[in-house]
Amino acid sequence: MITHGYGPSGEKLADLAGLIPHEIGNLALSNPPDWGLALGVSAAGFAAKSLKAEETSGVRVRGFTRTVMDRWGVAAGEEAVVAVAWELAANAIQHTLRGQGDSDLPGRAWLGLVRREEAVVCAVTDCSSVPPIPQTLEPMSGHGRGLYLVDRLSSHWGWSQSPSGTKTVWARVPATW
Repeated sequence: MITHGYGPSGEKLADLAGLIPHEIGNLALSNPPDWGLALGVSAAGFAAKSLKAEETSGVRVRGFTRTVMDRWGVAAGEEAVVAVAWELAANAIQHTLRGQGDSDLPGRAWLGLVRREEAVVCAVTDCSSVPPIPQTLEPMSGHGRGLYLVDRLSSHWGWSQSPSGTKTVWARVPATW
C-alpha cells in the first residue's frame, strides 16, 4: 500500500505509522472496500455511509456526521469534523461518482468516521486511483478550496492507495468528548 500524509501546514510527513489508525489503513485493501470486514459494523466508535452523486448529498453527509457526533457526545470540534467529512466526500462525489447518477452499485464510495482519543478520523474510500491534489487558491474561484480547508481543520491528513487501485483519503480532526 502506498501512503502519503501532510501536517497542519501542508508539509509532507515522512513517517505516518503512528498517525493512521490501523483500521483506516485497512480500508483501501479490498475492492470494493468491505468496511464491515475491515472495521466491524457494530464496532463502537465507528460509523460509515455510502456516497452517491445526488443533489442532496451535502445535506445527507453533513446530517449523518452531525448525528454520529451527537451520538458520540462530541463536546468540541463537531463543526470541524462535519466540514472535513463533507469536503472529503464532495471530492469523491465530484471526481469519482459524478456521471453515475442513478447507479445503485454499492461500495463505489464510502465515508467512514472513527472515534479516536482526542480526535475523529474521517476517511473516504473510492474506486479512483487518482491522488488528491491540493489546488492553488484563487481569490475569485468558487472551487479548489476543499483540501486547503481539510488541511486547516485537521491535525494531519493523507491518502493511501491499495494494490487493486482503490484510494482512501483521510483526515484526523481534533475533538473532545
